[in-house]
Amino acid sequence: MLNKNDMSDADFQKLLNIALMDLRIHRTLLENEIADQRADLRTLEQDEAIEDLEQQIQPIRRDYDHYKQFLETEK
Repeated sequence: MLNKNDMSDADFQKLLNIALMDLRIHRTLLENEIADQRADLRTLEQDEAIEDLEQQIQPIRRDYDHYKQFLETEK
């Protein structure tokens, strides 16, 4: 098995971009589901579902912000 030291900087940046794209897609899907829930008539179950979805988004946002720090900034 290879480790990070066996990876070139360009490959590492590409891997980060792939991971960030996956996190963005996942977050967008959850946000869309929240929007769909909010479009329906409000019930206690819908409020709970929205809260659950918002709780699922939080770790995705933290991961995204964390991994984004490793991206090389374009000059």
